[in-house]
Amino acid sequence: MPRIIVTACLLVLLVRSAGAAPEADSAASEEAPDFGIAGIHAPELEELAMRTDRPEWAPLPVMWGHSEMVPVLTSLLSEGDTEQRQRAAFLLGQIGHLSACAPLVQATRDGCRDVRIQAGIALACLGDQRGQKAAEAALIGEPTWIRYYAVLGLSRLNSDSARHALQAMQPGQPDFINRTIAAALAEPAPVLPPAADKEEASVSTGEASAIWQAVIGALKAESDWWWHWGDYSQCIRCLEVILLMDPDLVETYSDVAWLQWSLGYNTEAIGTYHRAIQILPDNPLSHYYLGWHYFNLKKYKLALPYLRKAVELGAKGVGWRVYAHALERLGQLEASFKQWEEMYEETPEFPATKFNYERLQRLLGEQ
Repeated sequence: MPRIIVTACLLVLLVRSAGAAPEADSAASEEAPDFGIAGIHAPELEELAMRTDRPEWAPLPVMWGHSEMVPVLTSLLSEGDTEQRQRAAFLLGQIGHLSACAPLVQATRDGCRDVRIQAGIALACLGDQRGQKAAEAALIGEPTWIRYYAVLGLSRLNSDSARHALQAMQPGQPDFINRTIAAALAEPAPVLPPAADKEEASVSTGEASAIWQAVIGALKAESDWWWHWGDYSQCIRCLEVILLMDPDLVETYSDVAWLQWSLGYNTEAIGTYHRAIQILPDNPLSHYYLGWHYFNLKKYKLALPYLRKAVELGAKGVGWRVYAHALERLGQLEASFKQWEEMYEETPEFPATKFNYERLQRLLGEQ
């Protein structure tokens, strides 16, 4: 995905020059066991899509059949913290092992609504009617990506009541969900054949992070598949699942926001950037990405405080330079020159820094 490549380049420039700046990915260095999904390539995904007879609107079943994860996930569903219970409920619905139905029914009585919603959607995705009410509830007020999986679950139930619920809920839905419901009513998603038992991998509850990383790898591959299909709303859906697995992946918020903006949803994009700031307030990239977004929209006054905060938190490199440019665009030439001067003293060999330092020096001399 070109956007992700560009973001990665900016990330390297920022983090390498940021001294004490935090790492971009909280678990990028973790070694995850090979569950047979992290290395999925496009041809294999294409084969997977064809083999399962999935309708074009439905997700690729990248998690289906991974029964080796079920023991850990069912344990987390009852004993994990809120975040772990949400992840476990979601994944049990995507894996397809019917042994998950009983613990998922129990989870529909969880004290946390988010867990109850995910457990109900999971049951529906497994073809269990006991998840229908929660799937219907998810179509009211939940984030778009969660609504998508609710549509998937109701579609897999393929009952008169589920179809009526989809028809009743369709008006007023976001465009992506509206067209997904229309496609699901025209071509329901079948419940895939029950996953066969596999030899359990050596994973314990304490190694749950290995599962999250394996899922991230699979969803990145699926997102790339949708990217090449040109369905960017599906890309966003995949990236949001990645954030469910690891909310500390700051560049993923930027990827989601950029895709939202490119689809014409700038308000939603700004909301996503603010999510990153709320969740990762001490990460300079959280602030830089929103500042960079406003800068590109030529809203320099709005960009300035976020760029300044990124610099204060240790962002240099690209973040430092964009901050200096924003100051200049707002007519604050002396402040901009001070930034370039500081950068020039630190990295006099960098051509862009030297060029802009001398340029601002001449501009100030001409005043």
